Amino acid sequence: MPNILRAALAALALILFPGASEAHHQPGHLTVKDLTVGTGAVASANSSVTVHYTGWLLDGTKFDSSLDRNTPFTFTLGAGQVIAGWDRGVDGMKAGGKRELIIPADMAYGEKGAGAGLIPPNATLKFEVELISVAAPKFKTIGNADLKALMDRGVTVIDIRRPDEWAQTGTVPGAKRLTAFDGRGQFVPSFPEAVDKLVSRDQEVVLICRTGNRSLALARAMADQAGYTRVYNHETGIVGWTKDGNPVEK
Repeated sequence: MPNILRAALAALALILFPGASEAHHQPGHLTVKDLTVGTGAVASANSSVTVHYTGWLLDGTKFDSSLDRNTPFTFTLGAGQVIAGWDRGVDGMKAGGKRELIIPADMAYGEKGAGAGLIPPNATLKFEVELISVAAPKFKTIGNADLKALMDRGVTVIDIRRPDEWAQTGTVPGAKRLTAFDGRGQFVPSFPEAVDKLVSRDQEVVLICRTGNRSLALARAMADQAGYTRVYNHETGIVGWTKDGNPVEK
């Protein structure tokens, strides 16, 4: 597994937000307005989206535009690669659509601002974002029924939590126990070599953690950066598994 996977997992914080389809505004809250409703694929969490955009301060000062450079911008939706206002505001768009986003400072660049003073501290920003294309994620998100079917077929399941977590809740029966992140949230350097001994790049593998956040980040990195082609992320983790009354082994 290439070293780029380690870099891709250096930051793990991940929050997914629902999309918005109609304009709404409250002080300190994101405003989303559809200017043109697209007819193409829908942008959803973990998809790769390509956009053109222009950004202004509320006084009308333009601070950035991909149109001026004739270079569209691509990012993974919901992965924290962009400001929170974009992750929320682009979610639910259809390719070919355009939205106006009014983004408060706490969902943009906050008290520090950005761009060497181009965006001042505590600035509310206005964007027009045009969604050019949407590409589905290279991994799949599954629930308990899918996990059971994969287990019945003998697919490898890896519980990536820590030993103390395994002891507390138990694991899915038959799961391999291989810690990917330590107690401080740091990626474990030995994980890439260890997982390579369990599955090859073209074999199916399911990742599970406590609630699905760590396994989501890892599934994305393994699929996008390390060349694994059949990765599944269990969306609710061991919490969702046990909540439905499924068995565990200690």
